[in-house]
Amino acid sequence: MTALHSPIDRRLDPEALLRRSLPTVRQCYEARDTIMYALGVGAAQGPDAWDERHLQFVYEERLQALPTMCAMLGDPGFWMREADTGLDWQGLVHSEQSMQWLRPLPPTGEIVGCNRVLRVEDRGLDRGAAFVVEREICAANTGECWVRSWMTVVARNNGGFSPVDGALLQLGVDAFTPLSSLPQRPADRVFLRAVAAHQPLLYRLSSDSNPLHVDPLVARQAGFDRPIMHGMCTFGLFGMLLVSEFCNFETHRLTEMRARFSAPLYPGETLQCEFWQTDRVLRFRGTAVDRGVVVLDRGLARILLN
Repeated sequence: MTALHSPIDRRLDPEALLRRSLPTVRQCYEARDTIMYALGVGAAQGPDAWDERHLQFVYEERLQALPTMCAMLGDPGFWMREADTGLDWQGLVHSEQSMQWLRPLPPTGEIVGCNRVLRVEDRGLDRGAAFVVEREICAANTGECWVRSWMTVVARNNGGFSPVDGALLQLGVDAFTPLSSLPQRPADRVFLRAVAAHQPLLYRLSSDSNPLHVDPLVARQAGFDRPIMHGMCTFGLFGMLLVSEFCNFETHRLTEMRARFSAPLYPGETLQCEFWQTDRVLRFRGTAVDRGVVVLDRGLARILLN
């Protein structure tokens, strides 16, 4: 007689996920790390290679850290793959990212990254679950908070854990609001950016070493024609544009940035970057030109005035 195996129980325990203690990360970063990150998101490339304004992100003598570099700081690692989380890690998708800067990142320093699951939502058996991971990046010596960020993850195979679709559990006061649709009018400014074919090879040295972004075989197994760009690399590319085109290269003026990852971008593609501007609020969208596919959607940024 053949033994019968029960199907994998993918129902999530949201309260256990909210209570889960995530690693607190102490990390030093140096000028080399800051420069590598900037190169990874497209600083000082192409016609901008010897622009003195771009050199401040890749040259030690007058180095500034790009705000979105906080993505590589305080990372607790891929804890979602641990069996006792109840998550089907192969079905996880990074769907949205938000960042708020309380003060500019220094070009070198030592930080402590504190991570926690802030909220868990059941979207239904067919739509999966979504959860938000909050990270605070603080100065190691004073405890001053420099950055707060929120990563929204969709667990495609973990929905249906509550009797009512859309059920939400959260810790404390939820300051995390949904991203709204973009204006229904032509963009105020549009930029075309050729994404280097080797861009993910640079970016992975700073942060995410997932083979999906470098190994053609792994990419094909995941259903892609070839390796895809890191979503956070595309996010960082937009951060670079916000600093250079709307903040006059003054990094402290970018105080908030949010966006939704709607489709993968491939290395070597041309990215159309659209911006809608109202006072200090910018909305933005990124489209892979050749395929006509929106890859970054519902973007929002807040800019300080001079």
